[in-house]
Amino acid sequence: MAVPIMLKDNKVISMICSHRAAIIVAVVTILCLVPFVNKAFHIDDPLFLWTAKQIRTNPADFYGFSVNWYWTDMPMSEVAKNPPGTCYYIAAAASLFGWSEAAIHTAFLIPAVAAALGTYYLAKRFCPRPALAALAAVLTPGFLVSSTNIMCDTMMLAFWVWAVCLWVRGLDENKYSSLFFAAVLVALCALTKYFGMALLPLLLVYSLMKKRKIGLWLLFFLVPMVILAGYQWVTHNLYGRGLLTDAAAYATELRAIQKLTSLTKGLTGLLFAGGCIATVFFYSPLLWSRRTLMCGLALTIIFIIVLSFVKKIGIAPIRNDNGVRWSFLIQTGLMAAGGVGILALAGADFFKFKNADSLLLILWVFGTFIFAAFINWTVNARSILPMAPAVGILLMRRVDGYGVGTTQRTITWQAAWPLVPAAVLALLVCWADYTWANTARTAAADIQKTFKNSSHTVWFEGHWGFQYYMEVAGFKAIDYKNLKIARDDIIIIPYNNTNTKAFPKEMVYLDKVFQFNLCRKITTSNEQMGAGFYSEVLGPLPYVFGQVEPERYFAFTAR
Repeated sequence: MAVPIMLKDNKVISMICSHRAAIIVAVVTILCLVPFVNKAFHIDDPLFLWTAKQIRTNPADFYGFSVNWYWTDMPMSEVAKNPPGTCYYIAAAASLFGWSEAAIHTAFLIPAVAAALGTYYLAKRFCPRPALAALAAVLTPGFLVSSTNIMCDTMMLAFWVWAVCLWVRGLDENKYSSLFFAAVLVALCALTKYFGMALLPLLLVYSLMKKRKIGLWLLFFLVPMVILAGYQWVTHNLYGRGLLTDAAAYATELRAIQKLTSLTKGLTGLLFAGGCIATVFFYSPLLWSRRTLMCGLALTIIFIIVLSFVKKIGIAPIRNDNGVRWSFLIQTGLMAAGGVGILALAGADFFKFKNADSLLLILWVFGTFIFAAFINWTVNARSILPMAPAVGILLMRRVDGYGVGTTQRTITWQAAWPLVPAAVLALLVCWADYTWANTARTAAADIQKTFKNSSHTVWFEGHWGFQYYMEVAGFKAIDYKNLKIARDDIIIIPYNNTNTKAFPKEMVYLDKVFQFNLCRKITTSNEQMGAGFYSEVLGPLPYVFGQVEPERYFAFTAR
């Protein structure tokens, strides 16, 4: 029996060795995310949780309930602007492990690892350093912070990269089974987040460039198209309108209301790209010649100086009582340089190779950028995230194009060292978002403890994770179309939140302020500092370094 056992052990060892790089990528991804598994539910997480709970009771009518998300009760089908794919995953995970933060976040390690591994196996086809390409995508603020939430973005990315990976393999090897599974993943990607539909034109153009003629591969595009048409038909029957077109109309309407110039949109898009995929900035010495770097530095300095003469970027003022906000402008300049570097990286790769692979990568990057900056209802990190795998691959293609090092050991170190500062930055941003998210849970607990013996109703404004924990505590969201606030009722208003309105002083008086410390030197959401990781509405930068004030929740009493 010793020989078979030994052979079996040798096969296991051989398999581990052959996939060692992939295992490293998976382990690094898990190690970066595990410290945040107890993160409070945050931003739009409650929308996905509530839908998952609805699915548990009525899986065929996923949006068949109402929610107060915009100051009054509305059908969830009008509030939700994402498909329910992620919600079904949450419902399945909760049925096995429960609804706690740790349980749900742990379940979401799976799509994060899947996205990382998908990037690795796709990169094996495009560049000689697939592990570093995958880590360059993972160790970014955009990827890590998005993966510490339970929204649809990382799961969509996992479906996206595996769809591309299988489609490329199917075309290379003429394997119809790979093309079929890729087509199914395209549909799942789009049913996880509507941006997944962008895979259809991306893969179509790539295929035409690759094959130079129409073939049977074209028929596989019918699979996602039929599935999405069925989703449109089902949601129209359930909710009176197809939710695919409804989401597009929502983005168009809000963009029209905001009335932002194309210059402002483009600049904000560059800032978010450079800030959310900061690995490009740290890799700059390996990507460009010294002359190019010096020219870039000079242009960045000129850009910062020019910005010092304008009034504001988006909603963020350039000056305060102390004069020009130079720290903010320097961060703006560096992120803008990073964003330009990403687009230049994709452009340089295409003009160097001019083949189907380089076309796929440039369309992937530029398509995501155009959507995030000019089409989506707001610029945010979640919209930039889909380009991270393509940028990681482009980085390694460019590094090898310059022939870094002479020996394998030197090559590995010289190509890998920028990941160290990139990882530090990404984890700092994760920590800042983690501490901010947790204040909502702590605040709800403290408010419940403070007013548990009150005979009056406790109302609250604000949404996101704060609404989730306040409703769990038994408090009521204010409905401005059906206002029922009585004398001596308590009204809680968070300072840093969405959809809040100030009451006139003659109607309320301030009773108590709840205050909680955050990460003191960096923030992902602060209108005064210009940070708006989840929406440019709060600021033109995804995160900002500076002195961060404590998070505050105000308790008013109705007169």
